[in-house]
Amino acid sequence: MSIYKPLPPAGQWIRVLTLYPPAQIDDVPEGRLRKSFRVPWQKLRWSKQDKTSMSEPQPPIVCSLQLVPLDEACYEAISYAWGDPKQTRQILCDDSLIDITVSLYGALKRLQPSADKEPRKLWADAICINQSDLAERSSQVRIMGAIFERASGVQIWLGPDIHGHAQPAFDLCMEIDEYYSNGSRIDAENDLIYWPPPPDPGEPILDPTRWRHLESLTLCPWFGRLWVIQEAGVARTADVSWGNAGIKFSHLVEAFVYINMNSIFFPLQMEHGAYFGYITDPWWQIWCTYDNEYSWRNDRPYLRFMAMHHSAVSKRNIFNVLLTGVAFRASDPHDHIYAHLGHPAARQADGANFVDVDYRKSISELYLDVAEKLLDERYGLLVLSAVGYTGNDFSEGLSWVPQWHKASLVTLIARLPEDRLWYDTSLYESTKHELSIKTESMEGTHYLRTRGIVFDMVDAFSMVFEWRKGWHSQHPVEAGLSLVQSPKNPEAVDALSLVMGAGIVGYFSDSKAAEEDLNEYRARFVAYCSTEKEIGRETKDILIQIYEPRLDFQRGKSGVHEYRECIIGFCQHRRLFRTSTNYLLGLGPAAMQQGDLCCVLFGSCVPFVIRRSGSEYKLIGECYIHGVMRGEVVKEMLKGERVVEDIVFS
Repeated sequence: MSIYKPLPPAGQWIRVLTLYPPAQIDDVPEGRLRKSFRVPWQKLRWSKQDKTSMSEPQPPIVCSLQLVPLDEACYEAISYAWGDPKQTRQILCDDSLIDITVSLYGALKRLQPSADKEPRKLWADAICINQSDLAERSSQVRIMGAIFERASGVQIWLGPDIHGHAQPAFDLCMEIDEYYSNGSRIDAENDLIYWPPPPDPGEPILDPTRWRHLESLTLCPWFGRLWVIQEAGVARTADVSWGNAGIKFSHLVEAFVYINMNSIFFPLQMEHGAYFGYITDPWWQIWCTYDNEYSWRNDRPYLRFMAMHHSAVSKRNIFNVLLTGVAFRASDPHDHIYAHLGHPAARQADGANFVDVDYRKSISELYLDVAEKLLDERYGLLVLSAVGYTGNDFSEGLSWVPQWHKASLVTLIARLPEDRLWYDTSLYESTKHELSIKTESMEGTHYLRTRGIVFDMVDAFSMVFEWRKGWHSQHPVEAGLSLVQSPKNPEAVDALSLVMGAGIVGYFSDSKAAEEDLNEYRARFVAYCSTEKEIGRETKDILIQIYEPRLDFQRGKSGVHEYRECIIGFCQHRRLFRTSTNYLLGLGPAAMQQGDLCCVLFGSCVPFVIRRSGSEYKLIGECYIHGVMRGEVVKEMLKGERVVEDIVFS
């Protein structure tokens, strides 16, 4: 018999889970549920480890479900990673034994009130939603953001602390918070934060032996789960539990943000492989731009200031939200869209979501719908830049429609128009009369019709770059020097250094063109190369010979960390390449092949690599090409030296 009563058709209703203390019967409803307290423990499904660790029979977890209007419900919401669906435990819910994952079982055991406490009201998606009913699942996902936002608090469960890393990791986070909070000062009048000097090498927060605990923390499956972006982001308050240890989510986020912002921690991150992007990326791109009044963001003064300042200068847009989610995991590809519908950027002027939730819709239909909505006057062709970002397996969809569930962790080269990046490949103001973006359907295939200029062809390229605690196989500098025509020519080496960093000064100050202060950029480049173990001595000597008379190397050392972050971000999962006609150097998608074409599309700030397929083209991905980014190709077209053509993608 199912434990689920149908949700009322009118209004917004949810099921609230009442979790009873162990062996407390008084508050349990009459009937089989009360009798179930006396079910022999041996009849429940346990793991071998459980059985051998129990000296006496353990009372089962007992709970019940109640239908409640969302605006009247009082509960805490649980955020957790589902884990392996085949690894389950049984609990007693109303009149039935039900299977739940080991992960959720651990969360309920952690949150179960003691015998002298009142039953606890909770909400957990795997129990409170009938997952086998697609219509109900769709209706509940539509209000998922509201469910977590209206909860009195969100309980984040990271899982069991098997190796005893939890408390040392949380202690280190608190100490990092304390160091920067106590030493910083907010200048609200000028919108500035004055940070303390970097910690001395002997400071306990720089002790390498302690950072293995942080590495274990960041490896918890909860980090990287797609739904947690929304679940944590909209929370009023949030508490993190890992085994028996706990920390406020605001303290955890603040520590990770401090680590991400300060270069002194970078060697420790590299040494231990601790990845903080699953927190810092949502923080800067999404959580700062939520508009919920009551939030954990206000718990810490520096988080509050950073969120207020960043939301004032950052544009809320669904494109950036979707891009941030690409790196996260979801068991259902639909959720790479639906998991973000609680963000204000997903709401239209009338309050409705920009796409409706319907799990019965195919993935290709959903992603096509999203792509067509993003092809508008505000975004132009920006959505096409996400194609190379998410991979391009043409067997599963149209080449111009991003497959949001196929992650390829690269940093987008293009930016939103309001970001005012210096790229202007299509000379928008001079060519906006040529702008034409149309989608059309013929014989079951959806085409994108654009206009642009095909100007060169891919001739040679490097291997795909992979970085994990260092560059695998070959460093981009070594690979790039093998592609340039004259590796000892300063202009050729300048082109390589600019291409690897997509022409910007640094990962954190990406509105400034590196060419505006080329000597400083060269100094950073040479200082960076001198610290890279994968770059050979011969290459380092060549660079010093080329640049030494002109550079202030000491000045460049201060920007090494920022330059390294920039190179890793842009080169990761991409290739360097050279064109056949003009011998231009570029950075492009991993899927490129020899003979692919380079083109400028009107309405885009960056060029693209495309591939001819009969009378149409396949979109391979965005690229950066030195000597093209300021509209040089379009200027040639305006002088009659280039031809504009219709470019149709299938």
